[in-house]
Amino acid sequence: MTQPKSAIQIWATVVRREYVTRVRRRAFLVATLLGPILMVGLVAGLVLLTQSTEEPTKVWVADHAGLLTAPAESGQFIPTCPTCYPERNMLTYRFGRDVKSREELEAEGFSCMVELDDGILQSEKAQLLHLAPPSGKAKRWMERDFSQALERVKVREQSDLDYEAYLGLKTDVTLVGLDMATGERKGAERGALGFAFSIFMLMFVLIYGMHVMRGVIEEKSNRIVEVVLSTVRPSTLLAGKIAGIGLVGLTQILAWAVLNWILFTALGLVVEQSEWMESWTATQGMTAGTADFATVLAAQDELAFLLDIQWGVMLGCGAVYFVLGYAMYGAFFATIGAMVEQESDAQYLLLPVMLPLMFSYFLASLSIESPESTLAIVSSFVPFSSPISMMVRLPMGVPWWHVALSMALLAVTAALLVGLAARVYRVAILMYGKRPSFKEILRWTLRPDQGAL
Repeated sequence: MTQPKSAIQIWATVVRREYVTRVRRRAFLVATLLGPILMVGLVAGLVLLTQSTEEPTKVWVADHAGLLTAPAESGQFIPTCPTCYPERNMLTYRFGRDVKSREELEAEGFSCMVELDDGILQSEKAQLLHLAPPSGKAKRWMERDFSQALERVKVREQSDLDYEAYLGLKTDVTLVGLDMATGERKGAERGALGFAFSIFMLMFVLIYGMHVMRGVIEEKSNRIVEVVLSTVRPSTLLAGKIAGIGLVGLTQILAWAVLNWILFTALGLVVEQSEWMESWTATQGMTAGTADFATVLAAQDELAFLLDIQWGVMLGCGAVYFVLGYAMYGAFFATIGAMVEQESDAQYLLLPVMLPLMFSYFLASLSIESPESTLAIVSSFVPFSSPISMMVRLPMGVPWWHVALSMALLAVTAALLVGLAARVYRVAILMYGKRPSFKEILRWTLRPDQGAL
């Protein structure tokens, strides 16, 4: 006589059934193989997707050679072209000759410093040293202001200047952002990469959460759940279903990571062996065979930041945030599935679950260019938005305790909500012909003995 299975064995059986059933589907295999191919094809099309909220930017301009400033009677330095620096609520300038240290900038309320010397007239580049990266809009404003001021300097040096000569003197200043503490380049490109990760996070949580809901509705409408519950406790069934489908999502994430690495490696080998590589190396003044694919990326201002990203940290944190975020939202989707008898009825109950996800997407879009703003930091700690918002901040470099605290809050919230959802699920899963009211749901949540099986 066989011994009855333990709760863990039953849970593992449910997990294995949910996992194997979905992994074998053709749609899963096609999506797993096609996704990385599409992503690799779109790498060159990284674009800034949206504007973000800003925090005030106060800039110290260290004009060593006095190109753009002159001493005033007060002893301070003022710009020789005041109209080149229009007053803005979110951007202010202060001018001087000397460089300020990090401590001085912090004490005087500056967020960044621009160093100018004679070389800028030829190179048209200046270093932007920042305590926190300014927003993309503030950086574009600064580049435009300095470009106009330097054009005035060039025009003053010409006694006889016609329009064609003036066009030859037009200047476009590029500010290369460097973190004062680490010396690393940080910019909107990293924010855009983080936003892309957050979109994938939102997509995976939503897709696999809907899988949970549809699976529950299907089992309930076919009355299969009645047979299953004769041997499995409702809480075990719910936990097994969420875990099994979540493993499918985690498998796809890991498969995408591996396939992307293989495809990028293959792309690099193809580029290194191509004729284009030989001509590019020659134009850069380099000896043939001394450059590789990483050298090409490093030479591209828009893509060089990809070499500095800690991909292991990004992927590892992404997997953890998916597991925890999916568990939290998956419990809600399973509960909704238990409360209805067909998918069309679930549309009315999805709004409370979809709103936090959509709001998280909105917060992430606002944080692209200002990942260190108060809005971005707070939203990365709030459990309902942290799986999406934290992914925007990670490429910029986040203190380890921010990540640890965010994950801990998310894990506690997920465990709490899965437990509360199980109380509703155990009663609602066997209800037919009647949709429970919110009053009944609240009663089941607070008093699990009411209607318990």
